[in-house]
Amino acid sequence: MIQLEHIDYDYQEIPALRDITYSFEMGNCYCLEGPNGCGKSTLFRILNGLAFPTGGRYLLDGEAITEKRLRDDAFAKVFHAKIGYVFQNSEVQLFCKNVEDEIAFGLFQLGLPEDEIRERVEKYIRLLKLEPLRKRTPYNLSGGEKKRVALGAVLAMDPPILMLDEPLSGLDEDGQQWITDFIASLKSTGKLIIISTHNRELAERLADVHVRMDKDHRIICP
Repeated sequence: MIQLEHIDYDYQEIPALRDITYSFEMGNCYCLEGPNGCGKSTLFRILNGLAFPTGGRYLLDGEAITEKRLRDDAFAKVFHAKIGYVFQNSEVQLFCKNVEDEIAFGLFQLGLPEDEIRERVEKYIRLLKLEPLRKRTPYNLSGGEKKRVALGAVLAMDPPILMLDEPLSGLDEDGQQWITDFIASLKSTGKLIIISTHNRELAERLADVHVRMDKDHRIICP
């Protein structure tokens, strides 16, 4: 469970978030919506430990998430095992020599046994229809293929919380439909899913809860 208590964030004295108080419950899919510049990306960065509020508290499973605590390697490892983040531009999180290695990388970081790593890699190569691409270099893949590889790399670590930033960005119609269907299939897993999106059709299909932000950098709904 994620709890935000009176979160403020200023960037060079310019407000990006104002008095954000909200709870994200496990088992639900939330779509974070709002105009450009309302603070969605900033909120995502805070939730993923990439930025820290200038005011208020961020709690994950009752633990305060702060810059100081994330400097502790053991605490940071537990934190990052709980939250999987798929970036809008998937290419920035792909850096291994082939698709198999990309999906396996995070599993090695978790220190899992090699047989379990192989099992999980095969599972997500199969689920994400990556069999023909397993030895391909990620940089040479299409946008939709990169998105599937990034999803596989994140989901293979089995995080209870999955965050997706504009998951349909840059995809053609077929790619958008495939990714939407796949995310829909994850809703039965009990994960907490948070999606930042401008795509109304995606939000209407997937959201259990619509979370809307306004130009004043506040959550206005629900």
